[in-house]
Amino acid sequence: MRVQRRRRPERLVMIILLVVLAVIVAIYGTLWVAQRPMHTAQKTAYSVAVNKGKLKTTTAFSQYNGTQSYYVVTGTNQKNVPVYAVINTKKSHQTTVVKQSAGLTRTQALRKVWSKRNPSKVIKATIGKYNGQVVWEVTYLNAKKALCYEVLQYSNGNQLKSIINI
Repeated sequence: MRVQRRRRPERLVMIILLVVLAVIVAIYGTLWVAQRPMHTAQKTAYSVAVNKGKLKTTTAFSQYNGTQSYYVVTGTNQKNVPVYAVINTKKSHQTTVVKQSAGLTRTQALRKVWSKRNPSKVIKATIGKYNGQVVWEVTYLNAKKALCYEVLQYSNGNQLKSIINI
């Protein structure tokens, strides 16, 4: 006579749970490793903005990649005036600090692009430096879904560069 063994559903459930847990840990670990360079850049930018740019508070971080890469930190200076610190990532963190009131706002830069180009979708608008000048770079998709760039002078909104239909 043959003895029948009962299947243990608890064991199957435990194996499934362990596999799901392993997948979740692997996904989380991959995302954490992928985000580490950006977190390191952000920490560096905040530190440089406070030390070299003399910012009292820091509120936002972005990155600009033109002919050179720059970190951009939004914050306030010692007199509580809202400013942008534009930090060169290559040249021992050379820092340019500009008052937010000294140039176009993000909204004004976007309006200039919207009125001239009528993009279907704005991807990004960020501060940076182009030919030694502080600029707004607006990246967008046009009606044909082609990638386009507009580089506007921060101080007056003049167009410095336009790349259409990449």
